[in-house]
Amino acid sequence: MNTFGGIVEGKTDFPIINSALIGYFNNKKIDINWINPQNFKAVSNYDKVFKSCKPEKLKRAFLANQYIIIHIDTDVSENFGISHCEDDIPITPEQLIDKVVDKFKQEMGEIFYNQYEHRIIFAIAVHSIECWLLPLLATEDKSSETENCCQILEKTVTGFRPKNYGYYQEITKRYRDHEDFLALYTKNPSLKIFIDELKRRNITIAEEPE
Repeated sequence: MNTFGGIVEGKTDFPIINSALIGYFNNKKIDINWINPQNFKAVSNYDKVFKSCKPEKLKRAFLANQYIIIHIDTDVSENFGISHCEDDIPITPEQLIDKVVDKFKQEMGEIFYNQYEHRIIFAIAVHSIECWLLPLLATEDKSSETENCCQILEKTVTGFRPKNYGYYQEITKRYRDHEDFLALYTKNPSLKIFIDELKRRNITIAEEPE
């Protein structure tokens, strides 16, 4: 059985999340099992993430994966009924993530979610997963930004290539270093919340047989 299966918006989300897992657990053998999208050619988006999280599909996924990581960006959360503001005041990343998680719970159903909650790990990126690259690549004062993260990276990183799978694999290599990752991840609020979710579960990575 795989330790982690992943349901994400698109293929370039995998190298960021996978590198974070490697760095946090200090285990370079970690490799997320793709659930959605299933291959490099498959097109995905937030709608397909929700479709992949229907109980009947998740039950099949749990047969092969101990934990399922569910990623979605909040930049278009208003499209699925989650506003970024309350009374015209922006809510915090923590509040926004809680609302998105509640939306997934509603979609899955209370009975199913309560049964499998201990095996579901949300990786909700506020407002895009590129914001999780800021502690690595941007200046200190930009590490915690949640708005316009791709634009920040394009302005501050020479040759930045958004949504390029191979490039994201390369630039996240530093996250795979345990000490570097622990020193950096807390600087971005939604990345910290993702890692806090991992901590809460006390996950042990099984040793592979020689």
